[in-house]
Amino acid sequence: MNVRTLGFVTMICAPAMLANAFRHDFQRVLNGQDDVIGNLTYLVFAIGWFCSMLALRQLHATGHGKLGSFVVTLPLVTIALAALQGPFDILHVDMNSPLYAVTDLTWPLSMLLTFVVSVAALFARVLPMPHRLAPLACGISLPVGFAYMAFARLEDLPQAEFAWHTAIGWFLLGLALVTLGARRSAVQARPA
Repeated sequence: MNVRTLGFVTMICAPAMLANAFRHDFQRVLNGQDDVIGNLTYLVFAIGWFCSMLALRQLHATGHGKLGSFVVTLPLVTIALAALQGPFDILHVDMNSPLYAVTDLTWPLSMLLTFVVSVAALFARVLPMPHRLAPLACGISLPVGFAYMAFARLEDLPQAEFAWHTAIGWFLLGLALVTLGARRSAVQARPA
């Protein structure tokens, strides 16, 4: 898929976790306790997230070297593993199994790696400046959530804020990718 298409998929999938949060009145739902629709919303979000990282990889957003390529490729692995958690919950896979534990751990790990990608994209200066900030809107969602937890002395991530942040952040990233993909297509279409 080209960058523009990947951006559209990211935009479409961005509000999936927010939709599920609305379904549960922004109350936390523990692993294995959501219904099929809820588990599928997490899978849909992960698909959009994966597409956004794939587009950033195609754009060499984190740089053209081996380290930049590695930084943007690693989340593709962890997001793919995290995406399996929804189907595992639908199939009632034992939550104590090592594979389930891996899928559960890769959600926050993928969020942290998204933050690393966003910082790398900011410093690599491959993308034009306004577009360079779009990955950061996604990358800060977990750190901002943890900071809010600490400030408000909460025991868990604030569900409403986190759901809105991810929906808006990934939508903006998808929009940036669509714009960059359109520019890239226009440049490639110009006669030499």
